[in-house]
Amino acid sequence: MPIDLSRDERARPFRFDGGEIGCLLLHGFTGTPSEMRPIGEALAKRGYAVRAPLLPGHGTRVEDLAATTWPQWFATAMDEWTDLGSRSPRRVIAGLSMGALLALHLAHDRPREVRAVAALAPALELNRQRNAEIARWLSWLPALPRRAAIVTKRSAKVPGGGRLTPAYDEIPLRSLASMIALQRRVRAELPAITTPVLLVDGGRDDTISPAASPAIEAALGSVVKSHRRFERSGHILTEDVDAPAVIDAVADFFDEHVAAR
Repeated sequence: MPIDLSRDERARPFRFDGGEIGCLLLHGFTGTPSEMRPIGEALAKRGYAVRAPLLPGHGTRVEDLAATTWPQWFATAMDEWTDLGSRSPRRVIAGLSMGALLALHLAHDRPREVRAVAALAPALELNRQRNAEIARWLSWLPALPRRAAIVTKRSAKVPGGGRLTPAYDEIPLRSLASMIALQRRVRAELPAITTPVLLVDGGRDDTISPAASPAIEAALGSVVKSHRRFERSGHILTEDVDAPAVIDAVADFFDEHVAAR
């Protein structure tokens, strides 16, 4: 049974102790570790040691996120990765959305350490990418008033359009610009990534372009790469209708490739 936690508790980082196999879980842009907890619990039952950090600027106030950039998010991920390695010599990594980009970047930077990557709804290209690109120009301007620098998510304006896990209902444009920079970095790195990669996306995802996963699959240098699409699910694959199948797909992929290397 999933652990019953309050909303505030679910926004916090979590960890499960385990054996020689470890997994780092990275949440998405504006999200919290809560969205990765179902995978963490499933892997813990299989004996994995699990780390799921809260990335800088997340889980507090959206203004805090506005003051951060992707290298800061990645630095926190690397700290947890290093700590995990001190206890579990064999390690894998899974990320959702922006977290998937960080996971791929880590696989590029640490190819000998990462046994496998699961990239869920990877944010290489957004459904409204052209609109998001405007944020890059705004990031070069002097400080803007809040109403111009932080915008409300479309899902927050729609009744019932929210999510089960804690997340901001607003997006700071300067941080969005940094995520776009991360997109570009990862896109350039894909041919050099040779780690086994599982790509998972949802047929009802209104955040990520349906072209994102196929583009990653085509560009990856990995010999082993798999793409699973769950047509009934949206962006937060870990809490949608196909969540049990998504979690099993990730856990099975990790089991297979941790044993194979």
